[in-house]
Amino acid sequence: MRIDAHQHYWRLSRGDYGWLTPALGPIHRDFGPPDLAPLLARHGIARTILVQAAPTEAETAFLLGIAEHDQSVAGVVGW
Repeated sequence: MRIDAHQHYWRLSRGDYGWLTPALGPIHRDFGPPDLAPLLARHGIARTILVQAAPTEAETAFLLGIAEHDQSVAGVVGW
């Protein structure tokens, strides 16, 4: 089984990504499982590890919520 060991998902409306500004152009938008799914399939990656993109407990809870509902998530690195 191939696993992507470092993946970020975020939802801008959560408001705790101070580093994620419009100046970052293409990545200044929400990213989640539907964005990654075609890439995982194309490259034969079965699972992924989510890594927090904001230094907050709320971010960890957000990622754990995704992990509960998405079979592609093998683990979460958070606080």
